[in-house]
Amino acid sequence: MPAHSPDRSRSHWWPIGLLFCATLLNYVDRQTLSVLSATLRRELPLTESEYARVVSAFLIAYGVMYAVGGRWVDRVGVRFGVAACLAWWSIAGMLTSLAQGARSLALCRFLLGVGEPVIYPAGLKAASELFDSRHRGLAMGILSSGSSVGAIIAPPLIAAITLGFGWRAAFLIPGAAGLLLAALWWWTAKPVAATVVSAPVPLRSVLANRDVWALVIPRLFSDPVWYFYLFWMPDYLQRVRGLDLREIGTYGWIPFLAADIGAVGGGALSGWLIARGWEAVAARRAVLTGIAFLAPFGALAAFTSTTAGAIACMCVAACMTQVWSINIATLGAEVMTPAESASILGLMGAAGSLSGAVFSWILGFIIEVHGYPAAFLLAGALHPVAAALLNLLLRRRRPTVASAP
Repeated sequence: MPAHSPDRSRSHWWPIGLLFCATLLNYVDRQTLSVLSATLRRELPLTESEYARVVSAFLIAYGVMYAVGGRWVDRVGVRFGVAACLAWWSIAGMLTSLAQGARSLALCRFLLGVGEPVIYPAGLKAASELFDSRHRGLAMGILSSGSSVGAIIAPPLIAAITLGFGWRAAFLIPGAAGLLLAALWWWTAKPVAATVVSAPVPLRSVLANRDVWALVIPRLFSDPVWYFYLFWMPDYLQRVRGLDLREIGTYGWIPFLAADIGAVGGGALSGWLIARGWEAVAARRAVLTGIAFLAPFGALAAFTSTTAGAIACMCVAACMTQVWSINIATLGAEVMTPAESASILGLMGAAGSLSGAVFSWILGFIIEVHGYPAAFLLAGALHPVAAALLNLLLRRRRPTVASAP
């Protein structure tokens, strides 16, 4: 039976559903820090610079392991890779409840960053081998929308747990849920193992490919925008707009709902263009170029007079960043072979995370000295640069490969 026949495609939505749940918990564990930023500053306590270093510790580990994890998944396969990384980051999240100051908190977030990124190259590898070009964007959108759903539910969930049981419980409970999901994945995703394991392409061959750099370099500029909204938006709403923790739980999820719409809608949009005759790479590039003109509107959040207006501007930015993220990740699957896909996404994620770590250090200085308006303006300028670099460097279409039996 062909690899992408209707019958098999329907059966392959189950692992995509489980990966959706994994990315959901991934972002709940990650977002707990930013939701509780004001609480942790007071309880531990933390300065602005110390908080920036905690964020950077996570992103440095995240970036390095994104690259390493992508090639590791190519070697061990999706089933084992997902179970192992899910269990690791869940334990690391639970250990965060033991933090006593900036150093121990940074160490726990570093360990979290070691485990969390593997889920994304694993998901791309599964989607690229289980689905054809017409369905691949939607599969990636559903998988990655778990991140936005996790970010949506994190503010009210973490606020409710903290108000009811204390901030340490807000790290323990999601971690325990992750361990349960790891066991469920291991026992129910057995068919995936025979489908998605492949030998990794030699790293020298990957790095010699110009199109790899055409995908990696734009991520140096685009990814820090998402990390800015992810890690600093709750802090901005509390410290500048005056929201308390309960109000963060009530309103802080709204921009991430917009991001969720962007994740699913962005994949579906490029898939819609492909279904109407667009070549796959051309469709993804067209969407990415359009996003470059819309994402900068998020910078207006710092200059509106009302909190509602600021949240609306952040909704636009969050939506656009996820449309971008889905399409550039799926573009990697279009221009590379399935054997290369996890390694390529790993390099892309590593570039974005490491640049996000540097950007976080810069933000700590900018916010202390110049305030949030300068930070929003800087973030708004990055997507046009990323799109220009992508269109300048990318040159080839995906190689023709035979369908898997």
